[in-house]
Amino acid sequence: MKPKILTLIILSLLPFLVFSQTSADLLKPDLGRKLGVCSVCGMEVFEKMMTRVEISVDDTVYHACGIGCATAIMEGKNVKGIKVIDFKTFKLVDAKKSWFVVGSVISPVRAMLPEFSFKNKNEADEFSKIYGGRVLDYQTMFDLAKKIREERKKRN
Repeated sequence: MKPKILTLIILSLLPFLVFSQTSADLLKPDLGRKLGVCSVCGMEVFEKMMTRVEISVDDTVYHACGIGCATAIMEGKNVKGIKVIDFKTFKLVDAKKSWFVVGSVISPVRAMLPEFSFKNKNEADEFSKIYGGRVLDYQTMFDLAKKIREERKKRN
């Protein structure tokens, strides 16, 4: 009788043992392929990161983990374009036409200034109503990120 119970217990636990790695993988977000490393903070940058920024300077494209680091990369460069990830579609959109939410209850991992970008104000407003935070236009967001980055440099 005891061998049957032991066999039954082992058989019932077997799926958990066999599929535990697969189950854990299901919980990981699909970040897409790695694009490089943020030259400011050293964070790996992936194509589907929630806060990714792409900066075009002449024939070079820089990848930043967020707006805060992007302000440092852009400093002193002739920037041709700047794109951010739209939170709803995970597609790159023109940052200067985007709207940002800062200070929501959702916080991206390791972001200097946790921000989410949206291709239009209505989507940013909807997100803010649910998750909190302030809705900012590009210039206000950029100025805030630059100010915080400069304050942090003074402390270090």
